[in-house]
Amino acid sequence: MSTANNNSTKAFLGVDVGSGSSRAALISDSGKLLAIHSTPFSTSRPAPDYFEQSSDEIWASICTSVKAVLQLAKVNPSQVQGVGFDATCSLVAYTAGTPETAQPVSISPSSNFEDHNRNIIMWCDHRAKEQAIRITETRHDILKNIGGVMSLEMELPKTLWLQDNMAKEQWNRIGRLFDLPDFLTWKATGDYLPSRCSVICKWCYKAGPESGDSPSHHNNQGWPEDFLRQIGLGEIADYDCQKLCGVGNEGQRVHFAGEHIGGLTVQSAQELGLVAGTPVGGAVIDAYAGAIGTLGARMNGISPTVDEARKRISLICGTSSCHLVMSIWGPFHGVMLPDMWVAEGGQSSTGQLIDYLTTSHPAYNEAVERARASTPAVSVYELLNQHLETVAKKRSLNNIAYLTKRLHMTPDHHGNRAPFADETMRGSISGLDLNSNTLDGLAILYLATIQALALGTRQILDALCAAGYTIETICISGGLSLNRIFVKVLADVTQFPVVLPGSGGDAAVVVGAAVCGAVAYKSSLAGAGSSMDGLLWEAMAHLTEASDVIEADQDPVLKRFYENKFRIVVKMQKDQREFNTIMEE
Repeated sequence: MSTANNNSTKAFLGVDVGSGSSRAALISDSGKLLAIHSTPFSTSRPAPDYFEQSSDEIWASICTSVKAVLQLAKVNPSQVQGVGFDATCSLVAYTAGTPETAQPVSISPSSNFEDHNRNIIMWCDHRAKEQAIRITETRHDILKNIGGVMSLEMELPKTLWLQDNMAKEQWNRIGRLFDLPDFLTWKATGDYLPSRCSVICKWCYKAGPESGDSPSHHNNQGWPEDFLRQIGLGEIADYDCQKLCGVGNEGQRVHFAGEHIGGLTVQSAQELGLVAGTPVGGAVIDAYAGAIGTLGARMNGISPTVDEARKRISLICGTSSCHLVMSIWGPFHGVMLPDMWVAEGGQSSTGQLIDYLTTSHPAYNEAVERARASTPAVSVYELLNQHLETVAKKRSLNNIAYLTKRLHMTPDHHGNRAPFADETMRGSISGLDLNSNTLDGLAILYLATIQALALGTRQILDALCAAGYTIETICISGGLSLNRIFVKVLADVTQFPVVLPGSGGDAAVVVGAAVCGAVAYKSSLAGAGSSMDGLLWEAMAHLTEASDVIEADQDPVLKRFYENKFRIVVKMQKDQREFNTIMEE
């Protein structure tokens, strides 16, 4: 995709590594999206709940996307003033060394840890169940930041799993374990410069406000060595935690989103098709890039204040979903804006769940054929959206929502990330009949899935509001923001307006990374050690805008309908726990 052709434009580059592809986007210094390009990469699934990838393949896909986006935008590499990276919170294993000398280390037991092309445990990999339970059972104070329960999707359970399952010589070969965003900045700059976003949110690193040199300040910073020893990673603590992202507790710091951390090395610049020395910003997790690309968006040409943005929640809907809200208090400090805290919720499977239930349905092939035969051709999901309207009209219903009056679902097929943090929960469906295998049945099941996901988001919003957060608006991004039925159902279920990003929902995440590239450029001009206060927010407010607002339907009948469905979802989840208890007797 290309939207501009201007060789005099000053440009900022964003790189976004999702679950199955690497995207690169260029934006102008006014925020205009110049071009975007995506390159897929593979995932290996050697066993149930195992998801493995290759950092070499991912880096190669990034290089392909960056070179392609430069050509599409007709932008000279010298015009690129800053680079920002985001990625999924997947675990990367490497030997110690520089990007030129270090080597990937296998994390794959199916190859007896000998296939070093598979050196990434994906975020959605659930192999570390036992380790997550053991960590939770310590009841360490730091777990309060994540609701008291260690998610098996975080990095410490996966690290502990590797230590538990690798032979000693294999484990010792690992010199560095990265969150994927920090691997990318290391690969680009040659330095171990992890971001606050990664290490605080996914590694339990302690980092409160940077309040000076007082003893209390230093006691609240760095790796919690007592915690690492308590969970069985004492050997890492013995060596100043250097195995974790290459940063220890002795005189090192972690970096803010977009903060200038160095320039592209000669080798990385050559591989990317860019200029050596181009400023690189502190990386962020992909969901946080989506928040950066949406929470500061101008509406009708007016930028929100930071206080107004605190009443917005960012919802990034792709393979999974993440909900992010800023405040003056919370569990994670400085992981987005330097002086703000962030609370996080999420759903482990959203787009993935829709894909799974749709593609495994008996009528899926019929839907694909009809979508291709349409004039013009449409996606299978737009075909289903249209078919829902046809079925509702045929049944004399004034809203497609009522098609699921007897069909209810809990969307926890891959566990519940929030608000319960319970990996053992599973999805359930109530109301199937002998007509469920038809195209009508597929469309209605698809709608029930969307409604279940929206009801799950309502559960998360309710929990945040009960904890003291004020939420008035949802800012959505990610692939599902392009699905008009998904967005409308979300608004109607939550009774909040849903703001669509001006860059296009699917581009908002990589645009957020490009915003970090703009911050890297500006902070590089300010010089090392300069304050980051205001830089990211100014860039967010200047470079992003909204395209539309989808309002919630105020029809009292529809509101009561969704309220009843919400009550049913809550009861189904409670019943499932009771069923599990019965089966344990």
